[in-house]
Amino acid sequence: MTTIPSDKIGQLVLRHRGSMGVRAAAKEIGTSPATLSRIERGHVADLETMHKIFHWMNLDPREYFGFNEATSAQGPKIQIAFKKNKTVQSKTAQSLAKLIMAAHESFEKKINATGH
Repeated sequence: MTTIPSDKIGQLVLRHRGSMGVRAAAKEIGTSPATLSRIERGHVADLETMHKIFHWMNLDPREYFGFNEATSAQGPKIQIAFKKNKTVQSKTAQSLAKLIMAAHESFEKKINATGH
């Protein structure tokens, strides 16, 4: 399974957009030019917008979110997205996501062990 780092998404979008203007690309995607511009500068968008962008680039969003076919068949157990927080760096967001996922896994094990 290959994951695409969040700080590389903007570069992928820019490359895919090529000489197309940001307004035209945003219209094709179904988002605002301001949102697309922020993503190209390395900001992380909400899940719905990211799904639209991956669809527009003909990429499988599972690569970005770290799912493989086996985990996708089960469905995601947790989704983490940080939005509208200009102070969160990419590394900080990734560390927070790992912390949240570890807490979720621990909680899930406890629930499964106690039968609740």
